[in-house]
Amino acid sequence: MSLAEVNKERKALLTAEHLYKEFPVEEGKKKEAVHAVTDVNLSLMEGETLALVGESGCGKSTLGKTLIRLYDSDGGKILFDGTDITHMKEREFAPFRTQMQIIFQDPYASLNPRMNVFQIISEPLRTHHRYSKEELSERVYQLMDEVGIAREFANRYPHQFSGGQRQRIGIARALALNPRLIVCDEPVSALDVSIQSQVLNLLKDLQEAYQLTYLFISHDLSVVKFIADRVCVMFLGMICEIGATEELYENPLHPYTRFLLNAIPLADPALRSEKKTLLQGDIPSPVNPPSGCRFHTRCPYAKDICSRETPPCRTCGDRIVYCHFPLGEERS
Repeated sequence: MSLAEVNKERKALLTAEHLYKEFPVEEGKKKEAVHAVTDVNLSLMEGETLALVGESGCGKSTLGKTLIRLYDSDGGKILFDGTDITHMKEREFAPFRTQMQIIFQDPYASLNPRMNVFQIISEPLRTHHRYSKEELSERVYQLMDEVGIAREFANRYPHQFSGGQRQRIGIARALALNPRLIVCDEPVSALDVSIQSQVLNLLKDLQEAYQLTYLFISHDLSVVKFIADRVCVMFLGMICEIGATEELYENPLHPYTRFLLNAIPLADPALRSEKKTLLQGDIPSPVNPPSGCRFHTRCPYAKDICSRETPPCRTCGDRIVYCHFPLGEERS
């Protein structure tokens, strides 16, 4: 069964409709805003791993945090399992809060240095009053077993662990409340390459065991190819393209996607001599983004319409692309 057929049988766990997020900034006497997320439409299917990719500063992490309401949105709608959670009061939102968790990028900064492992993992359970004292201990030890942290280390503090071990502790904390959705915000980018594969395999095993849905944020396309079912490419706060991982890597439809894939280092020495066109120029300012297609100032295929009009949403089979002239189409 293809991924498209699987997704048709799945239901959408999280949906964003015309989502916006801005951060006000003051430049001298002017009041401006960083347009971090602009008119994003996205569906995350139950049980899948959807990767968000793009250059640093494109709005990936902001989108992830806005979707689980760590940031309040400035426009649009967020649906979780069919329920509109966009403007829910905190008391109403509390049951949904336990169903969505986040694994942060920096395992050094995301753990409280004054708390030991047992306290860190049990904190969500104590906050939401889950389990009796005896059940709490058993649950914490069970989570330690599942992420590969020895039980005898329960009284140790974060500074006594390596980066990979700290990230495992963060993963255990995210799993504590049995969430349905986990936002993985560049969870392996701060780790050595030798440790990255171990953590990625752990995330895959836990997804299968707990029937988890992942929103996986990364700038490393090699990591994304390994773990993601679908990929969403972002540029300057807007979506460029969404598609099944294998199809998108083999046949990118948006020029920006092709440039990102061209930048992946080749492991085969025989292929390294092949010349690939790489992206030129600087990323435009998110405070004053270009009109029309935000990528047009760096796109070698841009025409007049690209600077005037925002690209429409085009569907090509199971692919979605926001481009006036998708790759592979005849250009006049």
